[in-house]
Amino acid sequence: MTETERAPRLPIRRFDIFAEWNRLKACTRLNMNESDARAYGLAVAKVVAARTLHGSPPEQTRELKRRARQEDVAEPWWEHLGSSAEFEQKIVERMDRGFYAQVFQPALQQAWDASKRYEDIRDTLRSAWNARRPPAQQHKAARSQD
Repeated sequence: MTETERAPRLPIRRFDIFAEWNRLKACTRLNMNESDARAYGLAVAKVVAARTLHGSPPEQTRELKRRARQEDVAEPWWEHLGSSAEFEQKIVERMDRGFYAQVFQPALQQAWDASKRYEDIRDTLRSAWNARRPPAQQHKAARSQD
């Protein structure tokens, strides 16, 4: 199987793409090192995806969403919400390390470098990658999301 045919172990979610997109943003725009960028990318994805954060008051969740939207990094608010190790587990290992390194990350890097918008690439990439998964795995994943 070539790199372009390689399939993810589990379905790729918008969450995965958003976390990686924000990792790229943290590395390039916010000048973070890789470890902090992974933590930041995961934290932003969690904050944006959450209605409330693990029993946090709604005001706190709104404040974190505001900081994420404004790329506020004056203080490391994301450190308690994500880590490089958690990014590795919840994003990289979930989809498969080889798929991440050979397909997922390079494709998102290419889109980032071409100044594409997240909204313009998220579903197109996911659909193509998820369609490569064997039909039995696609069916099983669909049942588990019910």
